[in-house]
Amino acid sequence: MTGQDYNARMAALWILHGTACVKLLKAHGRMLHADNFEAALREYVDIIADEVGHDTLTEAMDWAAGQVSVYGSEFDQAPVSIH
Repeated sequence: MTGQDYNARMAALWILHGTACVKLLKAHGRMLHADNFEAALREYVDIIADEVGHDTLTEAMDWAAGQVSVYGSEFDQAPVSIH
């Protein structure tokens, strides 16, 4: 695994964490905070994708989602797009 792949995987885990935070905020009626968090998360994804490459980040997101599902949790893909 290259350093770029490692960085993409670590970023992907944070993206999943951010997605969980957005879901929690929405579930508790904190829509303004959820919308702001989600907008920031989209910007984060764009920056990371530009740094590591869109394909590398997409592969890392697939890996990260697989890591979550290994531990018995269902995971919905992040509410952000990788352009």
